[in-house]
Amino acid sequence: MPSPAGYAKTEFMPVYQIDQLDDPRLDVYRDIRRTNVTRWSDHFIAEGPLVVERLMASRFETLSLLVSSARAAAFLPQLQGDPTVYIVPHELCCELVGFDFHRGIMACGRRAAWPPEAFQPTEPSSRSLLVACPHTSLPDNLGSIIRIAASFSATGMLVGTQSADPFSRRVIRVSMGNVFQLPLLEPHDLADEIRQWKEKKGYQVLAATRGPSAIGLRKFQPSDRMILMLGNEAHGLNDEWLSLADQQITIEMSNHVDSLNVANAAAILMYELTQCGL
Repeated sequence: MPSPAGYAKTEFMPVYQIDQLDDPRLDVYRDIRRTNVTRWSDHFIAEGPLVVERLMASRFETLSLLVSSARAAAFLPQLQGDPTVYIVPHELCCELVGFDFHRGIMACGRRAAWPPEAFQPTEPSSRSLLVACPHTSLPDNLGSIIRIAASFSATGMLVGTQSADPFSRRVIRVSMGNVFQLPLLEPHDLADEIRQWKEKKGYQVLAATRGPSAIGLRKFQPSDRMILMLGNEAHGLNDEWLSLADQQITIEMSNHVDSLNVANAAAILMYELTQCGL
């Protein structure tokens, strides 16, 4: 039955109290700690009040909300829009999702491709930085890179098929919902996509590496159009990706340390490359 007593709602927001764990309407939220069933689907899961709020304020459609009965009275009056809301007893929520549902709210959103114009600089004369991740396999790292890219006003992200799903629950959470505002493209052939940006749009391709051919970041002069390629956590960028680069760049640091975590390196690189503003 919609509109359970005791919960405020907007005029257009259908609210349902669900007390049965096997209700098929909850399937999209089921056991999500162990599985990423949304990887090849048209939807994704966002978790936590702030992330859900950013989803609902974004261009992405919010399909439904899962709200713990313990937090419903606090959350529902703040919600805008018309997604379907499922209120479930807290204990059943924990059993449903497979972990302690202490954040109290999740949302199911629909994936949507960004239009080509979203990747263009805001002004023809302004600088542009695209961040390319061919094989960032750990969700925490990819989520952090997305958040960093948004923080330094990158124009967009290019994510390879070997990377973690940029719309996995963990990536979305670590990005703090910035994946909803940063234009992101997942091409089937990332190498070819980078070549197109390089040859047709004049982007300079940079490879972040500790290789002997790399120039120190502080000696490098940023151009107006750049693609920054970041390597895999364990193996960096292989020869295929290095061959695409116009310039290899590196962060000057002590010889006692061979590398940085890719997200930490991304923050330093993007700060230096964008310090004059994009």
